[in-house]
Amino acid sequence: MSSVIIIVIIVGILLALGSGLLGLMRGGPEGSEKMFRSLVVRVALSLFLFGILMLSGYMGWIEPNAVIMDATIAK
Repeated sequence: MSSVIIIVIIVGILLALGSGLLGLMRGGPEGSEKMFRSLVVRVALSLFLFGILMLSGYMGWIEPNAVIMDATIAK
């Protein structure tokens, strides 16, 4: 369930990024306002995503990958 929430938040961040791009291309005061709102949404969603990831890791809903590097060199 937490992976679905994470994916939805990432898609929301990407949509806000696209909205900011449209504001940049529009220019003027309207475009500037659209870019500002897009930035606020992206920062808020990113902070929320970070909080969800921290909470999910703390509660054990997600686990980090255990990557073990093999230091032996094949001869």
